[in-house]
This record gives sequence, C-alpha cells and structure tokens, in this order.
Amino acid sequence: MLRKVLPEKSSYSFDDQFMHRRPDDTDRTYETSCFVNGGGKMLLVATAEMVRYDKAHEWVEDVVANASAPSDVTSFQAGDKAVASEKLAAIYLPCRDKGPREHLSVVVELKQRSGARAAEAREGLISLARNAAVFAHQQAKCDAPAQVAG
Repeated sequence: MLRKVLPEKSSYSFDDQFMHRRPDDTDRTYETSCFVNGGGKMLLVATAEMVRYDKAHEWVEDVVANASAPSDVTSFQAGDKAVASEKLAAIYLPCRDKGPREHLSVVVELKQRSGARAAEAREGLISLARNAAVFAHQQAKCDAPAQVAG
C-alpha cells in the first residue's frame, strides 16, 4: 500500500520517533511520529498523539487546517470521526474508557504525491491511517474499543 501512495524512489528511509510512550493507564500522554523520506525529500509523515477535544469537528478543523482545504476532505468509517483527502487521512479514535475520555489523533499526511489518481491516493492513505491507528491504539495501552475496521 505504501508504494501505491509514495512517489517512486530507488530507496526509502523511515525515521520513527517516540516522544511520549504511555507506560500504564494512569499516564495521559502518548505521542509518536514516523517520517518517510526518499530521494532526499520528506514524502510522508504519520503521527499519533493523545488528545482531548470537546467536539470531534473541532479536531477535524485543527487536523485539516495544515494539510487540505476543508472542502477537499470527506468522511470515512473509523473511530469517532475520520476524514481523508488525496493528501491526508486522519482518525480520531477513543483511547481511555475510564476517567477523562482521551482520544488518539492519528494523521497520515502525504508530502509528495505519486502518480496515483486522487481516489487511489485517498484509499491508500485511509489504509495506512487504519493500520497506524491499530498500532498506536495497542502501543498507547488504550482500554476503549478501537473501532478502526472499515
């Protein structure tokens, strides 16, 4: 799926960074990123972090503001809210069931497009975001149901 979305390069490098790991369910922080580079350029960024918004649409506004025009994104089924365009896929999924209802914000943003059609790029990014959300949900030791499958 990654090759479908990324521009063709002779090789890719992956830089994973764990800024905050959630060691147990009393910790309220989790933040990771993965940068995919190729040909000396950043091609894709995937991030996951623990966040708390009063309303899911506020999360959408913040996530979309940096990557796409609000009119370019459409919803898809995952978590409490999920949106995608040909440049971005993001999922807002429940993490904590007990106490404050923290969520994970998982965002996959394409920095350099491949030759794929817009619909193929969107579907590829959705697939990557779902996989990243499942991984982050496990790593963050979330106790709420993930609700990621499409």
